[in-house]
Amino acid sequence: MIEYGNTGNGCRFLRLQWATMRDGVRLATTVVLPEKPGKYPAVIQRTPYNRYGYLAGALDWVRNGYVLIAQDTRGRNDSEGVNEPFLCDFLDTPDTIKWIRSQEWSDGRVGMMGPSYMAWVQTQGIHADRASVPDALLPTFVGCKGFEGGFYHQGVLSLFLIFPWACFDVGTRISGSPAQSMFNALELSRRLPLQTMDVSSGAGVIPFWRNVMANDRLTPYWKQFSVSPHADAFTMPTLMVAGWYDYYPGSMLSAFSDILAAAKAKGVTVPHRILIGPWGHHHGVGPTPDGKLVADFGKENTFNAHPIYRSWYDRIFKGIQPADGLGDRPIRLFVMGANVWRDEDEWPLARTQYVPYYFHSQGHANTRSGDGILSLASPGEQPTDTYEYDPDKPVMTRGGNHSVGPWSDWYKDLIWCGPSDQTITEERADVLVYTSQPLENDLEVTGPVTVKLWASSSAPDTDWVARLVDVYPEGKAINITEGVIRARFRKRDWENPELITPGTALEYSITLHPTSNVFKQGHRLRVQVTSSNFPLWDRNLNTGEGPNTSSRMAVAHQTIYHDATRPSHILLPVIP
Repeated sequence: MIEYGNTGNGCRFLRLQWATMRDGVRLATTVVLPEKPGKYPAVIQRTPYNRYGYLAGALDWVRNGYVLIAQDTRGRNDSEGVNEPFLCDFLDTPDTIKWIRSQEWSDGRVGMMGPSYMAWVQTQGIHADRASVPDALLPTFVGCKGFEGGFYHQGVLSLFLIFPWACFDVGTRISGSPAQSMFNALELSRRLPLQTMDVSSGAGVIPFWRNVMANDRLTPYWKQFSVSPHADAFTMPTLMVAGWYDYYPGSMLSAFSDILAAAKAKGVTVPHRILIGPWGHHHGVGPTPDGKLVADFGKENTFNAHPIYRSWYDRIFKGIQPADGLGDRPIRLFVMGANVWRDEDEWPLARTQYVPYYFHSQGHANTRSGDGILSLASPGEQPTDTYEYDPDKPVMTRGGNHSVGPWSDWYKDLIWCGPSDQTITEERADVLVYTSQPLENDLEVTGPVTVKLWASSSAPDTDWVARLVDVYPEGKAINITEGVIRARFRKRDWENPELITPGTALEYSITLHPTSNVFKQGHRLRVQVTSSNFPLWDRNLNTGEGPNTSSRMAVAHQTIYHDATRPSHILLPVIP
């Protein structure tokens, strides 16, 4: 017989329950129930970050007829077993769902929710054992690909996303994040070779980190984490939540489109939704280190996550149709600049017109004071632009589209996500800047953004970084979206990298994160081109050696072409 604790606050509380997995390992689980005995639908978050931190809002859940559950994933905190991030969740998630349904307080209906890792366990835990799947999902801010747009990004290691997380936090049983303050964040990030950064952090050899290091291309290790091959497993209503300034809107939109297509192919209608706001890896973007918010997204950006998330389950489990801001069409996106929410039916939008803006200069596009021009006119014969990329003096990350959120004072002055004024970056000679004339009318850009770059390098391998910027009339330059490509992956064959021939002009396709932004009348479009964005991405050392095992650096002489036969440009998804 279960003995329940009564909080005196209208709920019963089971601080530690053991959910037994198929191999006998027990996972520590906390359960909060309504005060009145009975059978209820349950919503669970499975987390590596200590389950007690995920009971926020529990009283509201239980007072509205739900059981709220939080569980430590395998090998973390109080749970038994060996911690293997992600790998253990393929079967532990369905085993946990089965365990919940067997409890005396369960009415058989189980939903899941949670951000980041807690979203991964949802998207990864529904296809390995389809006999025990949840009845609804709510994955937020989740990577849907491990290599192409996750721990690696277009072939480049997502250094500050994965390194502190793997070596200080989830790579061991108990988080070592408090020890970060012992280190100089920038100095530690610069240590080489990358493979031994786990040892540099004082943690010794961490198997998970070494797996990431060993798989520096698309291998079976990364393929198992991709959502799209299992899109048909999403038979349950799924609400995804994404942010334009997060690291994952592209992979989430791609997976969501595949999920919709899989349902359509089966001839079934499932009320899947995706909600995308002007956020980073949480519901908002933090201020820059000087305490300023450089972009105002207006009153429509106000978002209270908890009531919207509960209303999702009220929709699915109780048939209540609240005015919850989710809409009835598959996609609800926030259009920055116009600062309004809008509902859509497909991605990319069917009415999109893809418009190229070409690079021009007289050979001196270096810095924002240079002669770089962005124009609708096709280029004729023009000189090239050049710069020196020294990996020992990389361009530093300044805001941007990534998942390094405002979690730690340790690095908040080094790296943060979201909109930031780029004029400091644009003073560097190793940053090429191409700027349009002031816009005569508002210009909406909503969809996937690509830079087609013709370039050569003196190195056998290097990186190309591109950034789309909104330049205000007063001169501030706010980053909208960015992307990177490693030269050895220029053919976008992520399994078979191939070094380049130094000095050879090649066309590179740089996929920037998708976005939705109205560039207002009087503003100017700007594109930056450079070769580093550190410490968000690791530095290409320009030698062609193993990126995770090498320490030797070389300076690369970079050349950008923009002429009639090699028309470098950005391709913008313009919405008429």
